[in-house]
Amino acid sequence: MNRLITVAVSAASVVASAGLAAPWIEELAPGFYVTDLSYDGTAAAGNIVGDYSYETFRWTAATGVVPLGQASVPAIGVGGGSPDISYDGKSVSASILSSDSNLTLGLWNQETGWLEAFPPAPEFVMIQDQAYGSAWGLSGDGNSVVGYYYRTPSYHVQPCAWSQQNGLIDFDSPRARLNAASYDGSVVAGWEDSGLGPWFPMVWRDGTKYFLSDALGSTQVHSLSLDGTFAVGMGLDEYNAQQSAVIWRWNGSGYDTVFAGYHPDIVYSWGAAMFTSVTDDGNIAVGTTRLAFNPNQGVRAIIWTPETGLLDGGEFLDSIGVNLPENFELRDFQSVSPDGSVIAAAGINYDFSTFQTILIHLHEPCPADFNSDRMVEDSDFVLFANAYDMLDCSDPSMPLRCPSDMNRDGFVDDADFVLFASAYDMLLCP
Repeated sequence: MNRLITVAVSAASVVASAGLAAPWIEELAPGFYVTDLSYDGTAAAGNIVGDYSYETFRWTAATGVVPLGQASVPAIGVGGGSPDISYDGKSVSASILSSDSNLTLGLWNQETGWLEAFPPAPEFVMIQDQAYGSAWGLSGDGNSVVGYYYRTPSYHVQPCAWSQQNGLIDFDSPRARLNAASYDGSVVAGWEDSGLGPWFPMVWRDGTKYFLSDALGSTQVHSLSLDGTFAVGMGLDEYNAQQSAVIWRWNGSGYDTVFAGYHPDIVYSWGAAMFTSVTDDGNIAVGTTRLAFNPNQGVRAIIWTPETGLLDGGEFLDSIGVNLPENFELRDFQSVSPDGSVIAAAGINYDFSTFQTILIHLHEPCPADFNSDRMVEDSDFVLFANAYDMLDCSDPSMPLRCPSDMNRDGFVDDADFVLFASAYDMLLCP
């Protein structure tokens, strides 16, 4: 449906100078470990670790921590995988206890509760060690869970995606796992077993498989950006014989490798660094580094930006004026929200002798800033106008995530225009 915008847009007043709100910390109670954030960091998913149940939870500031049930560890002593959350914060994926008391891939949303991939299981899906398989990632639209299942008769782990709409989809590999998916699930990534023990980092784009490295080091992709342009994880820097935090960038026909480096205190050839999350624009990647082979010898959070290169997490927080809570030892930056506004950091709370998550708010979300330059101006208006003309978020021509649908009702209409015009008038993001 084609339409013309008939409401006049007021000229945005130019603000001579304005500072962003100072970064601030929001603490979750001790015992909760966040593994993934929604698009703007207003919702999160993770595991309850304080009671050793590893039950999946969903968090928002309004609801607090909400346990989602079907924890497998208390029931059968088996767990695995990683809870993930959709961009809109309404869907969560995780490995859960199945209806026949095995570990399975699960997808939760507010309307249906948990849905399980298995059972029923096709005849080629087997149970091994009380598990059909496990969930390691979720597409941003909340529809597709990725991970692996056990395949018979080969007894290997088969990389797969599962959704309520499309059922089970296999990916071409003898032994592999999927850790991440793009917003619409057309790009997935993880690792493939080399057959010799180490893993290769892998990406599948529309079913085509891309080897990101053939170096024999246990390496993998952990996270993808909105459309799979950026992949991050761990790769082997053969020149320095070191496992490095890596960013892979799609160039139109393949992925270029950028080694982001190592923590300055790392023990070379023994320590390792990896990124576990990246923003949609590729300008922030976060993760963790193990300083030596023995994890007790030091685990540190790391962050990378094009301007700073790789930084120690503590040094980064000092540079932005953020103080950690007392008796809290920072261990990792597990996730950064796709819009770059929030980082989920985990560490040990020594008052309770357990993990705790703190959310580091770098700045307020700016939903009308479609090109991520921290201003709402004419370039954003052009993008909004194009989406307004298409109207329906289900239109194949609509940009991924339908960002112009600011009230999230599935359409870009006058209600969204009112919200956009208000932001346009303010010009600068908060």
